[in-house]
Amino acid sequence: MEELGIRVFWLLFGITLASSFAFGALQCVALTMLWRRPRKRPLEDALPGISVLKPIKGADAGLRANLEAFLDQEYPEYEILVGVKDPEDPAIPVIRAVMCEHPRAPVRLVLGAAATGMNPKVNNLSNLVRHARHEHLLISDADVRPRPGYLRGIASELGGGAGLVHNVLVGTEERRLGAVLESLHMNSFVATTLCAAHQVGHSCVVGKSMLFKRSDLEQIGGFAAVENVLAEDYVLGQRFQRSGFRVSLSLHALPVVNPDRSLAGFFNRQLRWAQMRRRLSLRAYLAEVLGNPIAWLAVWSPWVVLAPPGSGGASLWLVVSGAVLSTKLAGDLALSRTLRGDFGALRNLPWTVVKDLLVAAVWFVGLFKRRINWRGSVRWIGPQSRLGSSPRDRGALADALQA
Repeated sequence: MEELGIRVFWLLFGITLASSFAFGALQCVALTMLWRRPRKRPLEDALPGISVLKPIKGADAGLRANLEAFLDQEYPEYEILVGVKDPEDPAIPVIRAVMCEHPRAPVRLVLGAAATGMNPKVNNLSNLVRHARHEHLLISDADVRPRPGYLRGIASELGGGAGLVHNVLVGTEERRLGAVLESLHMNSFVATTLCAAHQVGHSCVVGKSMLFKRSDLEQIGGFAAVENVLAEDYVLGQRFQRSGFRVSLSLHALPVVNPDRSLAGFFNRQLRWAQMRRRLSLRAYLAEVLGNPIAWLAVWSPWVVLAPPGSGGASLWLVVSGAVLSTKLAGDLALSRTLRGDFGALRNLPWTVVKDLLVAAVWFVGLFKRRINWRGSVRWIGPQSRLGSSPRDRGALADALQA
């Protein structure tokens, strides 16, 4: 038994080092890409009209400021279509207040959305696109708060073979613990993953910001092709790529503002995303264990007592722990500083340990859990994040998804 414990000790030692090196290398890739990001501004006559599609449910904190941020865009022609299904939704008074205070703003409220599929966000988008005036469509989530040059920057990257442009994200303006943890995760793991996937030519789209042409969307099957999947953003990106379009990651960081996210809200959101990733690719999901060196330190620590006497097992653990923590925190801080443009995340950095341990727990639960609760809608998730109404409703992917 003691011999087994010693073997486990050294195995976990190796995995911890491998995890630290692997994630550190990916962080270096992300930092290099962000440091080299282009800063050119396109010519005025090269900017197409854009219809911004904002599907909304509920009046989350910051909604008003997020909407008003779109009114300050340095862009010649665009409209903002805000879609709300329920006429009693608490977001409606907020939206109307913005429209009343800015009567000349190109904002329209679109109510209702037929339940054609099991993904309520896609249902909302399908309704919004019918009212859009422009050929260029931008999906924009309720919690993003763009800087003034956002539309100009992302529009300049569509074209030249690119069929879809999405953004690297940056979490900001935290008030509650859940928001702190979410920003730490977004500015580290999420940013690293998006940049690394883009570097190897893999389309890994997060749907908080997606710009494409209406005609190109119709060519790949439209929103109907993803109305029954949870990861509609990722699947749309994959469909664009398989159809011969280039999927481009804009390195103009887009702020995501969830100031009052609770700890439970953070856990539930991360669990939903984990369940999606697990069903999209089991191999990629299993590989994620190498992206959390702090969790491996926690797993390794109990086995220190089984190290052979005189081997310096405890001292080795302390040295490696210091090196791994220092490397991880330094990498996270460098990424956050690059994305945010300041050292505002420094005061929250100690929470990284708590965040990474919670993410590890979420990862384990997501490996097995199939039931999701998304803003009150209970669904069961199957292969390729396909949604069902019961645990037996697995179903093969629709032909449209495989096309």
